[in-house]
Amino acid sequence: MHIAIAGNIGCGKTTLTNMLADHYGWQPRLESVSDNPYLEDF
Repeated sequence: MHIAIAGNIGCGKTTLTNMLADHYGWQPRLESVSDNPYLEDF
């Protein structure tokens, strides 16, 4: 099973992902931000 969470920058996607992972005992897979050229603008 895969669940994708999408939203604007700073809307709480990582927080929600971590909360769901903790609650259900899942292993979260987060997007790499170190090589994302779009994040410099934010």
